[in-house]
Amino acid sequence: MRYVFKGLLPYSGCMFGDLPSGVLNLAHGWSFSLTTDIAERVCLYFRRLLEWNVRVNLTGACSMADLIGNHLPDSFAVSRFVPPDSDVVDVGSGGGLPAIPFSIIRPDCRVTLLEPRAKRIAFLNTAVRECGCGNANVVRGRVEDCDASGFTVAMSRATFPPEVWFAKAPLILGPDGRIVVLSSDDASPSIRDARLLDSVEYQTAVGVKRWAGYFCSTWNTSKAD
Repeated sequence: MRYVFKGLLPYSGCMFGDLPSGVLNLAHGWSFSLTTDIAERVCLYFRRLLEWNVRVNLTGACSMADLIGNHLPDSFAVSRFVPPDSDVVDVGSGGGLPAIPFSIIRPDCRVTLLEPRAKRIAFLNTAVRECGCGNANVVRGRVEDCDASGFTVAMSRATFPPEVWFAKAPLILGPDGRIVVLSSDDASPSIRDARLLDSVEYQTAVGVKRWAGYFCSTWNTSKAD
């Protein structure tokens, strides 16, 4: 039976005045328990992201409050779906959103950040090291070049259209792997050969609606070759 959670989670800018508290407030809105230490590590990552963004194009965000209110919700949405002790791959990691905050709030999971561009790889390695993400591994390459396979969960944000992502993700998933789609609206009608297991609707601090879906592929991996 398909279970789909539907519900808009509202945020406001005043939630993020004190930055670690803002992360904790956001976590509470997702019914997610975090320690202050974890919240501070998330904020450290965001500070490094903004510092590097001055010389390397990593994000369109321009403030800590923007990152917490408008980008961090994606990491909680992903965390809602991912089972404990999963091997997760983020394809086209860019500046590390949502994978690095996810790796911080979900230390039980192993996270591979797959990114082809050298400058972004340099930032990701720095962020992983400085933020204490011992469960995260940065790999340079594209999904077609990835030697590893058998991941439990594959996610990718704003790298491919959903239908293209569903053609590529099975290449690096195990037999029972799951695919996460992050979108501005419900992407399930455009997805063929997949079954929606769960989804969540939410909104950013500025009121932009977001949608995340959790799918299992119903086609054989060889069809994606």
